[in-house]
Amino acid sequence: MQRAMALTLVFALNFNFTAAMAQPQAEKRPADHPIPDTFTNLQVLPKDIAKHDLMNVMKDFLITMKVRCSQCHAVSDDLTEGSFSSDDKETMIAARDLLRAILAKRHDLKPVPQS
Repeated sequence: MQRAMALTLVFALNFNFTAAMAQPQAEKRPADHPIPDTFTNLQVLPKDIAKHDLMNVMKDFLITMKVRCSQCHAVSDDLTEGSFSSDDKETMIAARDLLRAILAKRHDLKPVPQS
C-alpha cells in the first residue's frame, strides 16, 4: 500500500521539485496573501525554486496524500500564522524523506529503448 502511494505521488508530482516554504515563526501573514514570496529551509528542492513551481509541488502533495498544509507545516489552517520553514513536525521530515526517495528513483530510471 505504501509503495502504491509512493508511486502515485511520483506521478502526481509530475517531475516538479519540492520542499518547505519559509516564514519567520511569529510573523502573521495577510489572509488574502498567506503564502510567502521567499523561502528558507529548503533542503531537498532547489533554493532558487520559483514560487509557482513550489506551489505546484505542494499542491501535488495535498491532492495525492489528501492532507492540508498544516499536516507537515507548523501553520494555522488558514495559513496566516506559524512557520512554513519549521522542522517541528515529524511529518515534515517524513515528507522530505519521501521526496528524496522519489527523486532518487526518478534519477535511476532509464528510458526504455524503442524497438
